[in-house]
Amino acid sequence: MKEIKLPILALIVLVLSSTLLTNAKNRFVHPGGLHTQADLDRMKTKVAEGAHPWIDGWNLLIQDPLAQNTYKASPKENMNIRQVMSNDAHAAYLNAIRWYISGDESYAKCAIGIFNDYSSVVNQFPSGGNTDIVGLGGIGISELAMAAEIMRIYEGWKNSDFERFKNMMVNYFYPVSHDFLINHNGACIDYYWANWDANNITALIAIGVLCDNQTIYDEGVEYFKNGAGTGSIKHAVYHIHDENLGQWQESGRDQEHGQLGVGLLGTACQIAWNQGLDLFGYDNNRLLAGAEYTAKYNQMQDVPFNFYNNCQPANHKWPAINGRGRLDDRPVWEMLYNHYVVRRGLSAPHVQRMAELMRPEHGSKDHFGYGSLTFALEEASCPPHPVPGKPTELKVTAGVGKVFLSWQPPSDFTATGYVIQRSTGSDGDFSTIGSWDDNTYTVYTDKSVSNGTTYFYRVAAVNQSGTGDFSSVSGSTPLDATELPSKWEMVNIGDELTGSAEFADVAGSTFIVTGNGTQIGGNGDNATYCYTKVTGNYEITCRISDISGSSLKSGLMIRESLNPNSTAVAMTLGEGGGRFARMGYRISTGVEMSSTLGNTYTWLPAWFRIKRTGNTFAVFESSDGEKWFEVDRVEISMASSCFAGLAVSSRKNGSYNATTFDHVTITSEKK
Repeated sequence: MKEIKLPILALIVLVLSSTLLTNAKNRFVHPGGLHTQADLDRMKTKVAEGAHPWIDGWNLLIQDPLAQNTYKASPKENMNIRQVMSNDAHAAYLNAIRWYISGDESYAKCAIGIFNDYSSVVNQFPSGGNTDIVGLGGIGISELAMAAEIMRIYEGWKNSDFERFKNMMVNYFYPVSHDFLINHNGACIDYYWANWDANNITALIAIGVLCDNQTIYDEGVEYFKNGAGTGSIKHAVYHIHDENLGQWQESGRDQEHGQLGVGLLGTACQIAWNQGLDLFGYDNNRLLAGAEYTAKYNQMQDVPFNFYNNCQPANHKWPAINGRGRLDDRPVWEMLYNHYVVRRGLSAPHVQRMAELMRPEHGSKDHFGYGSLTFALEEASCPPHPVPGKPTELKVTAGVGKVFLSWQPPSDFTATGYVIQRSTGSDGDFSTIGSWDDNTYTVYTDKSVSNGTTYFYRVAAVNQSGTGDFSSVSGSTPLDATELPSKWEMVNIGDELTGSAEFADVAGSTFIVTGNGTQIGGNGDNATYCYTKVTGNYEITCRISDISGSSLKSGLMIRESLNPNSTAVAMTLGEGGGRFARMGYRISTGVEMSSTLGNTYTWLPAWFRIKRTGNTFAVFESSDGEKWFEVDRVEISMASSCFAGLAVSSRKNGSYNATTFDHVTITSEKK
């Protein structure tokens, strides 16, 4: 027998002693993942009693295709498709809940079958694939762990199978989440969004509980508190405004991902709470501040915003409207409401209203959902809101082949959707042309109109209790686009281009510019340009309301000549999936165009402005045409008399970009 050297032996003894002491001091509560035994018992009792909202959530859950005992999982040796893993995990969880509440063991056997299929097939670290398994894989990993934590109490799950499942979680799935939090795929530390870190934090905490592994659990907790990436709580909620509104790291990106991150970190907190650790309250309830901010904005209320940037760079200057108001996804609010308001007695009016608007919660692809069943507490007060009030300030603006509507929500913000009605007479018969009950967004575009016809509109709010009174009536007349107005012209800058430009005196002057040029940039432009001559000091402003076709860049441009290589300043939207705003400038004839990146998540409608004062060109952008942000300014020796207008380029030869510019204004002051 080979002699073991003393230092190695001492190390082994130390590790074993440490493990034994850790297990002795820190015994995990089981079941203690997303739900405790008391939680499961409450669900079962309340459903049996037919009590609300538990029975409402139950009736939704049992209709979910993933909640059926016939579900078959799709594991493979290299489990590198996170959506498939997440679907399988959802099925296991939902079947686990159905088993415990109904007592029907066929659902338990379905859930155990999923776990056993995974643990008998997976035999390597997930890698490759096409769905960012390293970074977002923690969603499915944490969900598998949370579902298994429920089923550990089922006597029909053989201990050997359970141990094999836990070994899979530690040996093959834990390293994926651990590696991402440590290395971030080699990217700079704030390159990834908060939800990427958050799902892996949750995975570590969930695996730690399931596998009684204090080290993994502590790693997740420590990263939640002090991690260097964007998903740790102080970076995810990166600024606290007045009224305890915590600006979420992804608020300038889109609201779908903002709500996702809130839910993921909330899940991490819920698991820790069930183990006796209060992450919900960490750093003066910092997660609550982030949830309140996100909830308020998605109820169509204004929120403050501090500039946010990272190494991408993001350059976020305002909260994004993309996904704003959606209630059809992200069922994360019952968990937060029941903890902070019902259990802790804290004030969280926006979180509370969000839970009320979405009640009963449905399922989701990235969250288990059904929180009205699984998180509602005995003490919860769950009456529905009364019928919502009347929308106000209906604004109707005609365009070309469309009419834009916007309005203010009822003052109590209890609408879950709206009904849009239209008539061709202000006192005529109104008919419904649009309706929804899962979105609070107060904007609508009617595209089923005939130019030259006057239309009248009214809007009513809806919620679970019914439809409220209609707003006052407002009307407008869309028009055909025809020839350009006096002093405006169109030119194709570059070779072998064809383009067109039309105008209509609607929406504050509307131009539709279509072209197939392939470049605004480089040492020469290749684009269609609709312009007018200007002299002296002036500014040009527009709103881009629509882009169709093979778009590359569309926006404002000031140039000294109509030659491709002219000195020029531009502010365009395009690249990055069509959402990058960018200022471009060619400071002398024929040189490469330089640029300054604007807001990288600029969603339509987008407002741009270029202001010339002498040889200083200042470029601005805005989300609403009221609050403006400077992108950059540049000094260019450009002739006093030059051209200002609208430019479009296309993604490839032979394809066209048709961009609608409205609210086009040029104000000029001669020197």
